[in-house]
Amino acid sequence: MNALDRYERFVVPEGTKKVSYERDTKIINAASFTIEREEHTIDNILRMQLHRDPNVLFVGYKLPHPLQYKIIVRVSVFSLLLLLLPSFNFME
Repeated sequence: MNALDRYERFVVPEGTKKVSYERDTKIINAASFTIEREEHTIDNILRMQLHRDPNVLFVGYKLPHPLQYKIIVRVSVFSLLLLLLPSFNFME
């Protein structure tokens, strides 16, 4: 069977970052965040909370493959500084 063992779906391997950041070269003021060992539940919550922020233009996520437990969240904002600074207030 090609599926990972259950614990491998949630435990991040040593030497791997939980979240990695990559600036988007095609879209101004956009970036992609790769989150390891997550699936649709946390992705949809994160997307909906980011949509509440008035500085966010676009938020979307995708799972590259059903057997890979990582997501790619793409965020576009009015200013790139908003992506780099922890200024998002998710609790409003």
